[in-house]
Amino acid sequence: MRWFLGLVLVVVLIAGALYGVGRFLLPNALEVTRTASIDRPRAAVFAMVNDLRIAKEWSPYYALDPEAEYSISDEPGEGQRMRWVSQVRQVGAGRMSIVSSTENEEVESILEMGERTTLNSRIELIQAEQATSVAWSISGACPESGLNVPCRYMNLVLRGRIEKDLDSGLARLKTLTEQLPDVNFENLRPEFLNVAPQAYVYSQVTTSNQDSVQLDRALASGLSQVNTFMTEYSLVQAGPQMRVTTEWSAADNRMSFRVGYPFSGPMPLTLVNIQIGQTPSGRALRVMHEGPRAQTRATYAKIYAYLQAHRIPLREDGLPWEVIHDQGGPDGAASRVEIFVPLQ
Repeated sequence: MRWFLGLVLVVVLIAGALYGVGRFLLPNALEVTRTASIDRPRAAVFAMVNDLRIAKEWSPYYALDPEAEYSISDEPGEGQRMRWVSQVRQVGAGRMSIVSSTENEEVESILEMGERTTLNSRIELIQAEQATSVAWSISGACPESGLNVPCRYMNLVLRGRIEKDLDSGLARLKTLTEQLPDVNFENLRPEFLNVAPQAYVYSQVTTSNQDSVQLDRALASGLSQVNTFMTEYSLVQAGPQMRVTTEWSAADNRMSFRVGYPFSGPMPLTLVNIQIGQTPSGRALRVMHEGPRAQTRATYAKIYAYLQAHRIPLREDGLPWEVIHDQGGPDGAASRVEIFVPLQ
């Protein structure tokens, strides 16, 4: 019997020692931060972390089980939620919710692993000279209950696993983001809207998409035909000039578009070198370009980089159109042009 009592005493002493170490020496909180440098502007990185539909693809858990079942709400940013269920033990079931989102700077989320573990996730983005510095932190605190001390010991085990998971996720984030165009669209400020059709009279123009002098001549010729036609048939201009792209080829530097004006008045019965149709309509992205006309091409590059980063699909065979509020000039005079890109 004495040996049994001695054994019990040893167990009690060990348990007491473990409790004392856990309670007074081990931290109550867990926080792990890992970093990465991504060779793309932070707006592109933000698009990848602020939408859980995209974020799941670079998640370390997605890498472990791409066949897991996901349920994700549509709108990215604050309030977006994701649930998943996997047969792989390391992935299991869980939930994630974005609780705070600061554009191009920070995304904070709550991560619930199963029924017992709740962690906080914070991703911070800092624009460096040629890249974006990404800091991903996971934190949590042990509850003040009978599980407090076991939780503190569990944090010792979790720390190494979390570090490995964060490194894996950041590596996948870097790979996916660096496949995007290296274009900084941070100040683009796009709008999404439904555009109603409008009757307009136009002339079809084909010209070089590189030669600004040739483009100006083609526009002047097309608009001259439209103005003559509108005067002859007493059509009243009902809006700014419109240019609707119908063909664009980078291979042979050629583009075709319709140039003309919305109008009001009786529909002409005879059309010579002039056509009447409806302006494009439906869901579209809208951006106002304000600045030198020569920078319009750069604005287009930002638009398409934005759409690709945010996984926003274009309408099939949909080409952009423009509403010209101020033509500007080749001498650098500022132009004001609304650019519309048709979306699905």
